[in-house]
Amino acid sequence: MEARGRVLACITAMATLGLPALGMAAQCPADGHKGGETCIPANDTVYKGLNRPPGTDDDVNKGYALGDLWQAGGHAWRATTVTPGAAQWAAVATSNAPADTFGPHAIFAGGPTRMVSAYSGPAVDIETISGGQTVATTLAIRPDGTLDTATLDRVLAARDAGTFATVTRVYDQTGHGNHLVATPGHHVVHIGAVQVSGQETLSWGENNGPGGFVLPQTLKVPANSFFFGTTGTYASSNSGYSAFPVPLMLGQKGQEFKVFMGSYTLDGFVHVADMRSPDQRTDMIISNDPSAFGLSATSNGYRLENGNNHAVLGGALPEGSYSGGYIGYNADGGSWFEQGRNTGQWTGIVIADRDATAEQEQDFEAAAAVAGDHMPQLRDTVVAIGDSRTEGFGLSDGTNWPYVMQRYARYKSYNFAVSGATTKQMLDMVPAAEALAARPGRKVAVVFGGFNDHLHHIDTGETVHNLGHITSRLKKAGYHVAFLDEANTQGAPRKALANAVEDGKIPADTELDLFVSGDPLANVLDQTKWLADTTHPNQTGHDIIARNVWQNIADFFKK
Repeated sequence: MEARGRVLACITAMATLGLPALGMAAQCPADGHKGGETCIPANDTVYKGLNRPPGTDDDVNKGYALGDLWQAGGHAWRATTVTPGAAQWAAVATSNAPADTFGPHAIFAGGPTRMVSAYSGPAVDIETISGGQTVATTLAIRPDGTLDTATLDRVLAARDAGTFATVTRVYDQTGHGNHLVATPGHHVVHIGAVQVSGQETLSWGENNGPGGFVLPQTLKVPANSFFFGTTGTYASSNSGYSAFPVPLMLGQKGQEFKVFMGSYTLDGFVHVADMRSPDQRTDMIISNDPSAFGLSATSNGYRLENGNNHAVLGGALPEGSYSGGYIGYNADGGSWFEQGRNTGQWTGIVIADRDATAEQEQDFEAAAAVAGDHMPQLRDTVVAIGDSRTEGFGLSDGTNWPYVMQRYARYKSYNFAVSGATTKQMLDMVPAAEALAARPGRKVAVVFGGFNDHLHHIDTGETVHNLGHITSRLKKAGYHVAFLDEANTQGAPRKALANAVEDGKIPADTELDLFVSGDPLANVLDQTKWLADTTHPNQTGHDIIARNVWQNIADFFKK
């Protein structure tokens, strides 16, 4: 695939309705494009949803609960009463940075944004290639709290074509000196490739290759009392392949804590591993729209949060401590590296050596929401279930079509697709989608898969049966189901699946054929839109899929 230009996933600022802004984020152009760059999601001149203060009708009947957070225009509110027609939302003070809530117990906080109030100084060290030579640059958080993007833009403009800016160090803004250093030989985390809320991110992606950051041994936390949080986005809600992606590992292999998404079962839920068990499933499903993710280890188990969604995994945790570790994807800092299918675009990271109280969790979420233009009040949901064509095989920085589709509107986004998944494995993704269906709001599910079955000697009849079962269960759960016909790749059961939709064996509400003769993606030999393998769309192809899928499901959200 040809190297992509700089991708900006800049999240729109909300309308303030006359209120003074505390933390206005950058906005995307109204048409979603700017000089060849991509901004997601929709600009507030395009999106006319919940970008407003909450009102008395934002109540239990709309699915809101006591303590829920609402953010718009750089302001935050918490629900204090959700009585039908008489909801009350109290303003939340949000002058602090996300790490401030933990005070001296924050032992690492860093990233391309200010995570500690009043911090100014180095943010990240980066490397670029110019004229075939490696150029090292330090990007700083300026006294006004913003990243020195002028320097970043300058080094990006001078880099060799087809290369990226990779991050070699993330500085600790807490003063503890626990800087994160890129794994030697695996400098793969980009900056200047994806923005969230107009802010640069630390971006991982399948095509970046495996790698991440080593936590220093000086970073030590009790095994039963610590906090880990991220701000920004995740590009998928699932994982898979030969080992699972690990956004965080504390300690050393064999005696460690890990948090990961989906496990080998591709179930889409967040899992943890510790000294008690290598795989424990929680009820948390991480979203792919801008939000904070937080996990607290307590003496009684784990508490997780992602926007207004919360989960608890009980059970007494062992005493002891974890020293050092790893932040990355499917790499533990040891000898094995296998690129995972889950990707992150993080504006910040926080680690504390004490678990968060309920009040601290709320403060962290509120500060992150204002700083990152998160909208936890969103209700409409889009779920994607599929394989590598949806997960984003061959893409850098996680900009798959469900992710970039957010430039057209703001909604809760969940991408459960995993490269290599058969329709049998896609069935394992359905329970997470069914769990999401219990939440309020309008819901669309997009199903795209079936090609991998023949590679595993699954006959077409079983492929049709599995896709029919997936579709039926999603419809029963309350989704409007859009089914994408197969592409023209050799071996794809294109005709059989189209016939199955027509015959009602795959009972989709909407059938989308993006590959019919004459359409932009019809010719899989066209390497301006497809990778050379004739199976996977490149970035341009993903952009085309995103536009076409949205055009065909947008009316459902207008009802």
